[in-house]
Amino acid sequence: MVETIIANTAQQKIRHRIVLTGGGTGGHIYPALAVAEQLQSDPDVESVLYIGALGHLEETLAKERNLDFVGLSVVGMPRKISGALFAFPFKTISAVFAARKILHLFRPTAVLGTGGYASAAPLAAARTMGVPFIVHEPDSNPGMVNKLFASSAAACSLGMAAAKEKFEVWSCRVIVNGNPVRSSFLNPVSRAQAASEFGLRPDLKTLLVTGGSQGAQAINDAINAALPALLQRGDMQILHQVGEKNFGAYQAQLTPAIAANERYHLLPYIKEMSLAYAACDMTVCRAGAMTISELSVMHVPAIFVPYPHAAQNHQMHNARFMEAQGCAFVIAQNDLTAECLSKAVLDAFMNGEKLQTMKQSMQNIAKPHAAEHIARQLKEVGVSRAI
Repeated sequence: MVETIIANTAQQKIRHRIVLTGGGTGGHIYPALAVAEQLQSDPDVESVLYIGALGHLEETLAKERNLDFVGLSVVGMPRKISGALFAFPFKTISAVFAARKILHLFRPTAVLGTGGYASAAPLAAARTMGVPFIVHEPDSNPGMVNKLFASSAAACSLGMAAAKEKFEVWSCRVIVNGNPVRSSFLNPVSRAQAASEFGLRPDLKTLLVTGGSQGAQAINDAINAALPALLQRGDMQILHQVGEKNFGAYQAQLTPAIAANERYHLLPYIKEMSLAYAACDMTVCRAGAMTISELSVMHVPAIFVPYPHAAQNHQMHNARFMEAQGCAFVIAQNDLTAECLSKAVLDAFMNGEKLQTMKQSMQNIAKPHAAEHIARQLKEVGVSRAI
């Protein structure tokens, strides 16, 4: 199957052949997919191949988007001394040799690595084979794999300007492109149309609450306790994605008055977040890199509650950077209460000038052309290998 995919594409009369690699979390996968969307519409790019971890999220998402995908048997480095830790170097070496075989057959002109352990073997293979590659760092705090390969990259693309100084120490070409997002965030529907999708009133101030697709218990608990104070305002409504696994238990906790309130809309899952962002004035959410990028291109200010267990505490770094730009408030999860959450929301909603200033600040830092720029840079670094 793998040989068939690669042989068919390699035999075509092509110019640019791009390999994308990255995985482990959505923050590493979605930037690659957004660039893939741009590459697939480019007449100069004949072939795009995604290399990721076999059987993981990137495989599912790549195939949903009709991307050719090859999976490697890779694992992240164990953090504790164990048999798995001692086996890790041998598994990594095996994965690098497998990646070399794939690159030899596919003959890429350039490789894009978007971070995560799944990108390590393909980037190592590219480096040993002389294939130019770009690493893209979504967060303000660089991940381990991108730090490892930055010095030998043709360019280091950054999702957030806060990471620039950390990459300059490796003397690589640093470009603040922003994080690439899907076209649905760049060309959103109108507020009225988005509101109608959720049964919302477009004339009311709208707060979106979400802890991500799985939900966040801490955010759910805080908003549940804050609902009476927030819904006292007759000019405000709330759209709340609670998470599928939490939906039944959370719904059972609601008082009859809250459950019946027409200005509180509870959903287990929102499939298209661009619709939710188009309908809202502000959001309470986590501070993942892709969430921040999507909010910025849609000019939606936020109250960030960073996930405290994120690798290298990168969500707090992301959130503090956004707060410094004047487009967000930050509440650490340990400090999250109904009182501080409702105060932050009401302070913003009762001060129209402040809310508008935050929206403008979001717009000022937005990088809506990130996917387009990264795609162009991949073509530039790979031009010497293009047919």
